[in-house]
Amino acid sequence: MRKLIPVILLLLLSSLIVIGSSGTFVYFNAEREVKVAVVPHDEEYLSFMCYNGYAATVIVDQNSELTFDALTIGNYLNELETVNIWLDPDYSNLPSGVEMWIESEDGVPKPIASQEYYTFWGNISVGNADPGTYEVPITLYATWDGGDAVIETCPIRVKILSGPKIEKVLLSGNETNIPLKTYQEWVLQINVTNGGTAQNLTIEDIIPGEFDVNLTRTNASKGTYNFTRHGKSDHLEWNVELGPGENAHMNITISTRWVETGKDGKWEFTSCGNYSLNKGAEIVGYGIVSNSLTVEANIGCEDE
Repeated sequence: MRKLIPVILLLLLSSLIVIGSSGTFVYFNAEREVKVAVVPHDEEYLSFMCYNGYAATVIVDQNSELTFDALTIGNYLNELETVNIWLDPDYSNLPSGVEMWIESEDGVPKPIASQEYYTFWGNISVGNADPGTYEVPITLYATWDGGDAVIETCPIRVKILSGPKIEKVLLSGNETNIPLKTYQEWVLQINVTNGGTAQNLTIEDIIPGEFDVNLTRTNASKGTYNFTRHGKSDHLEWNVELGPGENAHMNITISTRWVETGKDGKWEFTSCGNYSLNKGAEIVGYGIVSNSLTVEANIGCEDE
C-alpha cells in the first residue's frame, strides 16, 4: 500500500556554494535535510536535501548548457532495506527554448542502499529563452520490499540570464563611393556585453585577404588578443573575462592591401563590387555572431 506521512523534521546542516554556468561563485545558501516518515514510526525515513526551499538553484545563460546536481536522497530505512527511487519532474513552467532532463525521469529507478545518499543529476540546455526565474516541481517515487511512497520534494529553481551579446560598428572609413586601386583605411569596433554570470569569453573573427591589419593601431579595452595568418586572411582570437553587466570593446584598424604584380603593384580593390570587412565576430561556444560590415567599391569601374 502506498504510504505518505507529512514531513516531520527539518535540520540545518551546513552551507552550500552555488555555482553558475560559467563555473564561477554566485552565493552561499543554507542547506536543510527534509526527513519524511514512510513507515508508522520515525526511526526509519527517507530524506532529501533542500537549499532555502529548493532542491537546487540552476543559474544558466541564454544560448548555453549546464549539467547540475538536481536532488540528493537519503535512505534511512532498516539496515538491510534497499529503496528504489525515481523522479518525475514537471517542466510545464519552463519557457520555450529550454530543454531539461533529470536522471531517472524515464522511470528507470536508482537503487539506494540503507544508510546511503545518492545525488540525481540533471542537464539543461537554453536557447533564446526569455530571461527570468522558473520552478520545476519534482515528485519522488520510492519502492522497497513491502512498501512504496510518493513524496513531493522541494522544486528546482531555474534562473535564466540574458548572457553575452556582441555587435560590430564602423568607427571610420568609407562605406560607399570607394575608387578602385587606391589606399583606403577603416576602424572597426567589436563590442561585447555580458548580461549573465561572470564569463571567460573567446571572440573569433576573420579579416579577409583584401585587407591588412594595422597591429600598432589595434587595441582592446580588456583581455588579450592575437591575429594569425591563414593564407591571405587574418584570424582574430580575443580572450576577455567579463563580470555580470560588464562590457568591453576592441578597435581594429585595417587597410586595403598592396598587391604585387610583376615589377609593379596596385592597391586592392582591383574590381568593383561589395567587400566584407569581416566575417562576423563570434562568441565561441555560444553560436552568437555579430553583424558583418560591408563596403562598396564603385568608382573607376570603367577602367577595369
